[in-house]
Amino acid sequence: MIRVLAAVVVPPHLSVSGGARAAEQLSAALAPHCDITVASMMNGTGAGTASFAPGGVRRLPVRSWRPRGIPWSRLADRYSTLFYRSDLSEIVARGGYDLVHLHNPLPALEMERVARACIARRIPYVVSTHGINEVANGARIYGFDRLRRLAWENLVVRPVSRVVRQANAVFALSPADVPIVRGMGFHDEPDIVCNGVPMPAPAAPGADAAALRRLGIPVERQPGQITCMFLANHTPNKGLPQLLEAITRLRRPCLLIVGGERRDTIDYERYLRACAPGQQIVITGRVGDEDVAAMYRRSDLFVFPTLADTFPLVVLEAMSHGLPVLATRVGGIPYQVDASCGALVDPDDPGQLAAAIDRLGADPGGLRQLGVNARARVATEFTWEHAAERAMDGYHRVLGLKPAGRRSLRQRAAEQANAD
Repeated sequence: MIRVLAAVVVPPHLSVSGGARAAEQLSAALAPHCDITVASMMNGTGAGTASFAPGGVRRLPVRSWRPRGIPWSRLADRYSTLFYRSDLSEIVARGGYDLVHLHNPLPALEMERVARACIARRIPYVVSTHGINEVANGARIYGFDRLRRLAWENLVVRPVSRVVRQANAVFALSPADVPIVRGMGFHDEPDIVCNGVPMPAPAAPGADAAALRRLGIPVERQPGQITCMFLANHTPNKGLPQLLEAITRLRRPCLLIVGGERRDTIDYERYLRACAPGQQIVITGRVGDEDVAAMYRRSDLFVFPTLADTFPLVVLEAMSHGLPVLATRVGGIPYQVDASCGALVDPDDPGQLAAAIDRLGADPGGLRQLGVNARARVATEFTWEHAAERAMDGYHRVLGLKPAGRRSLRQRAAEQANAD
């Protein structure tokens, strides 16, 4: 059985990362097919010893730090994040792995250090394209001036491009990533390995109501009111200000549930004061998985007006809960959301967003059918089992091994489940 290290390069101060979450879940799906170890910079400072996560995935602690001698406390996280280091390179060097799977591109300098460690040890590595769209479009998204644009190019775009260019394989999350990685210098044909999601279990009786009350979300639905939900980091690329502006332009009653921690860069109170009669915005702060599930079940429509995204896992999670999706035409989202299960609008356009919410809210029956279709689409197209099969095909090709075949992979998974 081949030995794989899933190296997750992500700022350790983050409480939520879609790339890190996807890496963990893909690794769990791969566990029946290969000997896989997860080493993630999000695991804290690295204190402790190796452990096993649910599903038989071995986890190694990772030590992360920023170089000494610099007053990091005086810099915003968005700047100091770029300089995090870790001992992932040492883990690569001493692990005896057959292959390293790199997940997430930031901090880019650390991603490149891990790739160099692989090259020095002659260990092939593959790259999943989490965050690649944001890397390629970051200067535009964040509105950088000339100096910041230059820093982004040298500290993010170029290191990620060098990693992609030298990779033994690239696992693109959707066809939208293919021209981006080719523009970074990758000349082979990328594999398409989409993210997946597990289908959610039903809620325990009374659990949703308790969670909603704790979060300050009305339990009872108001007649004629559409409930919209947003969930993401409140960073500029996710489009939350555009959504809040759209709500102030709505012509119908609306409850907007906003998950995620507040950021100083958004004037939340201005939008709360601007709510018309019948409109309400609830900002929950940080939420756990059970709270998120209750929020999905309470909502009618998931709204994700991101300005740039690669293949957002949260969109698939909403669809798996039977929610239709209103999102922007960026990255791989058009590959996730088609006309049968939602609607797409242009990015950075609150007027279009408001008009789409109005239109969808005017047909509650049609909205429910879109949600039914969304759940069915995820169940057939976007599962971690399918992603693991495609990833294993890529691993075998990189290592010059004969692919096990989809049927034998499923048989092996069934045998592993029976043994457990």
